[in-house]
Amino acid sequence: MDRTEEVFYKLLDEHSPELLLGALDEMSRMNKKELLVLGNLCEVKNIVEDKNHQP
Repeated sequence: MDRTEEVFYKLLDEHSPELLLGALDEMSRMNKKELLVLGNLCEVKNIVEDKNHQP
């Protein structure tokens, strides 16, 4: 299984299919630059959350 499938199945375990379909629909309407910015924001959010959860 590649990383994309792994992430997708993890998201399905954590969120409703309707939520994921809505997010994918919204993302399909975004241009490449907007998607790259969104990806960068998610990376920053994950870094901040990781630092906040460290002992």
